[in-house]
Amino acid sequence: MVYRKLVTYGEETSYGQTPDNVSEWVGGVSSFNGGVELASENIAVLNGVRRTSTVVYGLNTSPSLEFYVQSARFLKYGFGKTTNTGSSPPYTHLLEVSESYELPSITLLEHRLGGSSHGYLYNGCRADKLTISWEEDGLLTASMDFTSTKVVKTTSLPEAVPDTRSYFKASSKTVEVDNVQIGYVVSGSVSLSNNHTSFPRSGDFPSRHIAGNAEAEAELELYYVDSSFYDLMTAKTKFDVRVRFSRGPQDYLEIRLDDCVCSVESELASEGELMQTVSLKPDNVSVIAVDDTPSY
Repeated sequence: MVYRKLVTYGEETSYGQTPDNVSEWVGGVSSFNGGVELASENIAVLNGVRRTSTVVYGLNTSPSLEFYVQSARFLKYGFGKTTNTGSSPPYTHLLEVSESYELPSITLLEHRLGGSSHGYLYNGCRADKLTISWEEDGLLTASMDFTSTKVVKTTSLPEAVPDTRSYFKASSKTVEVDNVQIGYVVSGSVSLSNNHTSFPRSGDFPSRHIAGNAEAEAELELYYVDSSFYDLMTAKTKFDVRVRFSRGPQDYLEIRLDDCVCSVESELASEGELMQTVSLKPDNVSVIAVDDTPSY
């Protein structure tokens, strides 16, 4: 039996409880892992035998997925705070790091469609890490790692309505560094970690996950054209970075890295182009999205 695979989600109104609608479209999901593991240990007792026994305390679930980005809507769970503005298209959505330690939660649904169709519901999912990346001649890609309170099997699989918008492409990007547009960035990535702590187990599963201090970092790989990044590094200058992916003047996603410091690596090689890798440490990261969606 070969199963067709699909991943959808629904936003929870009560933490850890499956919402009425779990058919929301994530994006172009390329991989999914439920991350289900036993919490157990091997023990040896003085009973005269040369064997150990495994004691199981429960289960841990940490789903992760990777997808091609069609909208910033799903990315909001990595940030925790969303501000929607506009009464008619285009609408603007600001995604920011939430000050709350209780981030929005979702239920992820892993569909396994075949002769005996079934799926797995992952409740109480809170985004622990979000990474957005791109490479030359590629698509804008996001990966997200979640914490979860439980997983249950289901045979109720709703129909999903796909997003028909095109994926954001690396070829559509513009990059501004310190208010200067540069056109020689080859690839890059931006990561936001929420550093969740698991509360004690209630039955088989952890009872809750609470976010810690958020940490952001980024990296740009680009041609070595001049010494500008070395100058920023050695002067210990703080600067802003803007990376925008566009499908049109009123349809774009922009990553904002504020008050960055940087370190630079640029190895001299006998062959190939002279490249440099710029590692960024921003004080703040956010996303501005403009599209025809009224509210995220």
